[in-house]
Parts: sequence; C-alpha cells; structure tokens
Amino acid sequence: MLIKAFKLASELLLFIVTVAMIFSCTKTPVDEPIEYENKLGNGFYVLNEGNFTYGNASMSYYQSDSSKMLQQVFYNRNDVPLGDVAQSMTFWGDYAFVIVNNSGIVWAINAETAKIVSKLSGLHSPRYMIVIDANKSYISDFQMKGITVVNTSTLQAQGTILTGKTTERMVLYQDKVFVANWSNYNQTSTNNTIQVIDVIRDKLTDSIVVTKEPNSMVLDKFGKLWVLCSGGYLNEEQPALYKINTTNLAIESVFTFQNINSSPNQLTINASSDTLYFINNNIYRMPVDATSLPEHAFVDRKNRNFYHLAVDPNTSEVLATDAGNYLQSGYVFRFKPDGTIIDSLAAGIIPGFIGFNRNH
Repeated sequence: MLIKAFKLASELLLFIVTVAMIFSCTKTPVDEPIEYENKLGNGFYVLNEGNFTYGNASMSYYQSDSSKMLQQVFYNRNDVPLGDVAQSMTFWGDYAFVIVNNSGIVWAINAETAKIVSKLSGLHSPRYMIVIDANKSYISDFQMKGITVVNTSTLQAQGTILTGKTTERMVLYQDKVFVANWSNYNQTSTNNTIQVIDVIRDKLTDSIVVTKEPNSMVLDKFGKLWVLCSGGYLNEEQPALYKINTTNLAIESVFTFQNINSSPNQLTINASSDTLYFINNNIYRMPVDATSLPEHAFVDRKNRNFYHLAVDPNTSEVLATDAGNYLQSGYVFRFKPDGTIIDSLAAGIIPGFIGFNRNH
C-alpha cells in the first residue's frame, strides 16, 4: 500500500511539473487575448512601418471597447512576420489588404480577426491599393512606372497599366481613378502630375499638372478632388493645395503655402467630407468652402513628431501618429473634435497608416 501511494504521488507530481512546463513555455503577450480566433472588436488598425531592410514591421490594434492597444497582432494571429515596411491598408467587405512595401507583398486578411486569407507576392515596390469592384483593383508602385491590376476576389495579378511615372496615392471617382505621381526616384519625368485612368479600359487617358510631390488626395462632398503638394524633396517649389473639378479636370483653386521650406502632407477628410485636415509640423483643419489656408493650428505640435493622420469616421476623433526618433516605438495621439487631447497610445516602430474597419 505504501509503495502504491508513493507511486501515485510520484505520478501526480510528474503531471504537475509537466503542466507547469507547458504553460511556462507558452509566450502570451500581456495585452493580447489568448483566444486568437476571436474578433478584434470595435477600433482601428495601426501599421508600424518598422526600419527599412530590418523586416520589423508590425501591426497594432486599438480596441475602443476595452481601451487597449494590442501589439504584434499580425504575428500573434498568424505566426508569421508582417514583413519589411508596412505601408498601407485597404478595406473591402470582410477583408483588408495590407501592403508591405519593401517586401513586395500584399496580404489579404480577415478584417475582424487579422487572420491571413491569401497573399500576393513578387511585386516591385507596392504602395497603395484601391478597389474598383469584386473583380478589379489597382496597386500603385514606388519603383515601377505603372499600376498593377489584380483580381480583388482572388488577389491574382491580371496585368499592368503603363503610366510612364511611378505612382502613389489613388482616388476613385465614378469611372476614373486619379493617381498621384509623387516620387521622382529613378525617373527623368517630373513628379508633378495627377494622372487619370479610365477604369473601364484600364488605360491612362489624361493628366493634370500640379506642384511637385503631390503626396495625398481626398474627395469632398461635392465630388471635388483635393491634392496636397509638398513642393519637392529639395523644396524646389512653393507647397500648394489644389481643388480640382473631377468632371472636366479643371483646377478650380490653388492655395499656396508661404513658407517654401515647409512640407505639408497627410491630407485627410472627415466622414461628412466637408472638413480637410493636414500636417505641416502642426495639425491644421480647413472647411472645403474656405477661401484661404488656415492661419492657426488646430493642434500644436509641441514636442511631438506628427507623422500620419486620420479622422475616425465613427467618433470624429482626430488621430495622429508620432514617429519619435524613428528607431524606438512610437505613439498614437487621440484628439477630440475640438482639438483637446484625449490620450496617447503606445504603438510599434514608426507608427504610420491608420485603418478603420468598415464592418464596425
């Protein structure tokens, strides 16, 4: 009986030690739920670019219901790294397409769980993706002088639209896609045009000359295209904000920034499409019926390094990422619609693009 009791005690001890070892070897981030298959809930994504060639891009997710910022969401839910330089996201139905620039990858994920659905690789230097319909999407490129056409549903490449220039931001309006020629990297053509693509024929049909480096574009509630130009990498031209008629392609207004050394960027718009926001060291806002650029900042920079900008379509909160010194983890600052700060959220290295899940 004593031997039997000893044997039972030994087996029980072995079981306890084994269980303890299993749990001690399981790494669970403090702020990431164990049930990875669960939906992320209401909130927004943050793509942390990471350092160029380091392959340390990551994905954060802010859960508004719990006020928690989840880190390393993509890796934790898929057990694979996101890649090198996470550039942008595009949402379509239940899915989100994550463009990873230097890796030449587009990931298709379930927008509510961040689980991988499919992958497109072998691209040159993808930047942004815009969905035309279930069968067609365009992907702009930093190095290739053209746009890659893919099947939205299968994420299979279908061909290329030659543009003669590298491509960046894109805006869809009716049967046209407006494409910004932002970079002059590895090209002789001047980077000062907005090209017009016919989405029925997948063909370049026209272009509009603007100031150098058109870096961001939005559509307002009147169907007008707004284009923000920095003036060039070396400040060759005066920065300017354009309002363009999307029907006849005429430039209706030009708002010129007085300081040639300034570099306005990150033009965005609110959900009602009547108020513009942009970064020019500080954050500025401007109604679409304004007759001049804003004189005073909406949010003062102070000691922050504003990098990317977004307006929450549900709450009208203004979100700005802070890239810090571009080496350590940065932050996302949340501001009320009146510019009052709400809080700051820790993110990854070089927090950039902010994406709102359209299902929420």
